Amino acid sequence: MVFKPPASGVRRWSRPQRAIHWGLVLILLLAWWSGSNDEEWHEWVGYGALALLGLRILIGFGSRHPHARWGFFLHQLVAFRRSPSTGHPNGRPVLGPLGAFSAMMLLLLMTATAVTGWMLTLEQFVGEDAAEDRHYWAFNLTLAWTALHVLTHVVHWLKHRPVLGADGT
Repeated sequence: MVFKPPASGVRRWSRPQRAIHWGLVLILLLAWWSGSNDEEWHEWVGYGALALLGLRILIGFGSRHPHARWGFFLHQLVAFRRSPSTGHPNGRPVLGPLGAFSAMMLLLLMTATAVTGWMLTLEQFVGEDAAEDRHYWAFNLTLAWTALHVLTHVVHWLKHRPVLGADGT
């Protein structure tokens, strides 16, 4: 199966990417709630985050969909350097260099949050203030970067309509 962009020229994300994206949104909301309300739920939500992030990492290496691969993010940065006056590589709104950077940062921050949370379940880190601080700060940075992500989508929607992917992802 070969990916073909829709007639409008706006490239869409693959279904697995969208499912993982919205799954991580749900995970983030559940983690936020359960972190203060239910430690057991919070731990299971963290395992769900690790599973989705692991799947996204695998998809980045082996997807048939070109925009799901890690090379796509790097290509966006290189292509933008070749045509900076358009604001988009090749003049098309796919995912600009800041969008590629932002997506990678979100994945890295969520992975750092999930891994530091998992570390807290290991015997050698239980009760360690430094490990708890790392998890706390990774989560807060994830929340801040997520807020920035949502804000940029709102601004893009207000200025350009439709949002990238024309389906909200």
